[in-house]
Amino acid sequence: MTFALVFVKCYPDKVSSAEKKVREVKGVVESHPTTGAYDMVLKVKTKDEKELRNTIRNMAMISGIGSILTSIVYNIRL
Repeated sequence: MTFALVFVKCYPDKVSSAEKKVREVKGVVESHPTTGAYDMVLKVKTKDEKELRNTIRNMAMISGIGSILTSIVYNIRL
């Protein structure tokens, strides 16, 4: 399993619609609107890093997404 935190910056007039579409992407388990440099932070869970790359590519295709920063989380404690 690969876990990541994904920080998403949207175009100002597209935040709401982009957030709705991002929630539908396979692997997104949580979505939280934020203030500051990014408009939302996502918790993503995928089978492996290859699937994570595909998930990020799918997000990048969503209308309104400006930029994406991904941080893989290691040493998960459940």
